[in-house]
Parts: sequence; C-alpha cells; structure tokens
Amino acid sequence: MLTHKCPVCGGTLIWDYESGEVVCSKCGLVVDKIYDYGVSREREDVVEWREVKLKTYPKKNHILKKYKYHIRLYNTAQNIVKNKPWLEIDYSKILETGKMIKTIKSIATIKAEKNITEKNLWDKVEKGIEYIEKTHPATLARSDRGKYALAYMIYYYIQKTKFPPQKEITEIFNISETSYKRLLKTAKKIISLKPAIYNK
Repeated sequence: MLTHKCPVCGGTLIWDYESGEVVCSKCGLVVDKIYDYGVSREREDVVEWREVKLKTYPKKNHILKKYKYHIRLYNTAQNIVKNKPWLEIDYSKILETGKMIKTIKSIATIKAEKNITEKNLWDKVEKGIEYIEKTHPATLARSDRGKYALAYMIYYYIQKTKFPPQKEITEIFNISETSYKRLLKTAKKIISLKPAIYNK
C-alpha cells in the first residue's frame, strides 16, 4: 500500500484485519488486501543461515511490526466496546494516532456533534467553553454533549441575557430534560461568578 488516502474520495484507509482488506473509512472502497510478506520457498540452509544472522544482528521488520501494533490497537478497541452497542469507534483515528483518546464516542454524542455542525454552532460552543475555562473549568468534566450544551447555554445567555429554550437544547445536543435542568443550574452558577470577563 503506497498511500494512506483513498484514491477515490481521499478518505483515510483502514486495515480491516477481520476481512483481511484495506478499506476506505469514508466511502468503504476496498483498496487492497493485507498481504503476508513472509519468506517462502527457500532452501532450508538459506532459512537456517538467515535465522542465525538475525539472532546475531537483529533487524526490525517494520511492516510486520506495524501490522502487529495495529492488531493490538484494534483488539483493545474491540474489547472496550464489547457488549456496548451505544458506543462507536473511529478506527481511522485510532490507527493514525495510536491513542484511544477521543476515538470512542457514544452514538448520542456523534448525533449531537452532527447537529452542531449542521446548525453551524461550533464557534458559539467554543466561545462558551472558553468562558467556562476562565470561570469554572471543573464544570467541563462531563460528557462531550453535556459540555457542548453547557457551553452553548452560557454563550447564549451572554449574548441575550436569557437562557435558550429547553426544547432547543434537548434537540440539538441530544440530552434529556433532566440533564437540561442540571445544566441550567450549573450555567446559572457559572454566570454568577465573573460575567464581566467575557469579550463578546
């Protein structure tokens, strides 16, 4: 595989070890097969000579090493989401970064992020997060969609001196009415701290 991008749509390629294929994470195109580059059909004395040489002068097989590393990442991610159908894995990000941080999300959070994008609210959410980080950063220790909802509520209040309607928040950020009430209580507490530091 010469490239890590799909030749059709430019999406990131993923090594699907279950099917033994290299597929595009975006359009699903099967780009290649995962091949075994191991040594084959060699004389026995040549194989023995190579084994002795490798023991004396170890040589790293980078393709095999990367393959085994990807297998470990894949299996780790699979174990995390096992029997948890509400979670979704971003395999392309895991294989690119080698980290599980922000690669496994709930389907509810993914839906909320899609709504934020469709309604062009990311700038407002980020400004709300910025304000919270300056006033009460501990309140950001919650689920992503809860954090986004709280940030938007703060931004909305600063702009309009009132909080957004409950229905708007529950629909956009995919949260329950109970969660909204808890967030509203937290938002009021944050606003009461240092409302003057925010630059509109």
